[in-house]
Amino acid sequence: MRSALVLLGLAACGDDVPDKIATCQLQSAATVQDRKVIGPAAPYDADFSLGPREDELRTSIAARRAAAWQVVARVLHPVPLGEPALAQTFGGQPTVPAWHTWYGRDDFERVFKKLYRDLGPAGRRARARLDAQAIDAGFDWNTHALDGLPDWPEQRYLDYLAQIDTLPKAAGIAGANRVGYSPSAMRQLIHSYGKQYACRLAPSPEPFDTDPMRAGTQQKQVEQLSIESCQWRTLGPYVAGVGAQVTVTMHGDGDADVYVRRGAVPDGETFDCRSNGGTSDESCSVDGGALIYVSVFGAKTSMVEVDVEYLQKDVVDPACLDGEMPGDAAVVKGDWHRVLTDPLPTFDTSATRMAARLAGDASWGTGDGAIDPDPAAIYTVTLPNGATFRMPALHVMTKELEHWIWITLWWSPQPDSDFGADRPAEITGPWRNYKMCVASSYLEGDPDPRGGQPGSLGDALAAVHGGVGAPTWCSNPYLELGTGNAATNCIGCHQHGGTDLLPEAILAAEPHHGTTRVRNNFFTDYLWAIKGGGGEDLSSIIQAEVDYWDANDPP
Repeated sequence: MRSALVLLGLAACGDDVPDKIATCQLQSAATVQDRKVIGPAAPYDADFSLGPREDELRTSIAARRAAAWQVVARVLHPVPLGEPALAQTFGGQPTVPAWHTWYGRDDFERVFKKLYRDLGPAGRRARARLDAQAIDAGFDWNTHALDGLPDWPEQRYLDYLAQIDTLPKAAGIAGANRVGYSPSAMRQLIHSYGKQYACRLAPSPEPFDTDPMRAGTQQKQVEQLSIESCQWRTLGPYVAGVGAQVTVTMHGDGDADVYVRRGAVPDGETFDCRSNGGTSDESCSVDGGALIYVSVFGAKTSMVEVDVEYLQKDVVDPACLDGEMPGDAAVVKGDWHRVLTDPLPTFDTSATRMAARLAGDASWGTGDGAIDPDPAAIYTVTLPNGATFRMPALHVMTKELEHWIWITLWWSPQPDSDFGADRPAEITGPWRNYKMCVASSYLEGDPDPRGGQPGSLGDALAAVHGGVGAPTWCSNPYLELGTGNAATNCIGCHQHGGTDLLPEAILAAEPHHGTTRVRNNFFTDYLWAIKGGGGEDLSSIIQAEVDYWDANDPP
């Protein structure tokens, strides 16, 4: 039996069910005493030059991967733990990766409750704003909150520190946290408490909205179809902006016809546009301002390519936040496996194996092998309760691009092949044993399936490359489980953040296993953790606190 504990929070599509015993051994970062040892969360040092390079990253796999490895380096940058007394034990201040200092759900709950209570009855009735200065003061209080607890006298804290006598224990003080939020991300989440409260009580917005809209970007999505005689195939929806035109062009052999409709799937009787000539060379256009659906009817058995071109526009303001996350916001999600008697499953991500997976049911399965890696070769922590966990996978999302950068790392016993072959030398320590993939947009824009890469990396990239205009690929064998999840791309699943959709439904019912964009509004800015979110559900903390004081404050 696998002893994995797959930690939720950002809700990867098809995540595994947590192991119940491991759950009882898990400690979320960070308890009040551990936050004092860790110190304040380290900021994410964002590269703001990536924004103007968005088109380059979309159209160049090489540039995308190089930028992603630099993001990884910034996320993994070693940060000294805050408690100076540890230097005496270790002969110098022990460090943890920057992400491992970041704030967790426990920090959010402590800081928000203090700040909201400090508003007083009048401030709470008015849902007064919590500005950056107040929140930063809350962060500082959180770092030293232990000092105000009568059940934590100085000697008890010193005894606690004395137990931290190995590097895995020092790393374990930062916990085996489900999700970590950079200070900038956490600041925006707390600042937006009023919006989150209203969002929690409201139904999820429709996937397409028209006001307000930002300037659009031109898109071309490509679909390759093999269609039998008398068969219907549905494509889309496509997120076309108001005032734009959607042009559908098909070419190929045989005889296939195109039907297009705004807002619903077309059929032979109901459509806004139809092209039904005697060949498969067809074209049809409709106005945007809605989700656009395309149906292809096979009058004869045909092999066709369907190109859908349209102007795509996004809704400006996420309803659950006071504006989008800032550019230096970053969020990580970890997968932790408790070190017991069972070995760690391993996954072959070579070109041959990936091609076989994607040609089948696109599932990662239970593994291609198993191993018990040395703790020095995989990021390993020992929690204060004595349980030891290792991390085979880490998701990273950063807001350096408008629709975030989506990076995932997974451990491998052959780390320098395929998706690890281009890892830069600055990625050191146990992290040299992790491979990486990245997506920066829904659709692939690089016409070179190898992404300009030689050897096993180029081979593997070609195996997962669907062509220009097809969905991008980036999937993690430890975090994305279930049928179809080996063909996912992170961004497609997260577009539904805050909705009631279950991962299984996204994989089964949404186009291309959920990788295709079907929304023009992202009311949680792609975050699952605000509403629902497999255990994070930050807005539930807000609702409980607000409702309590609404019921108990004087009128």
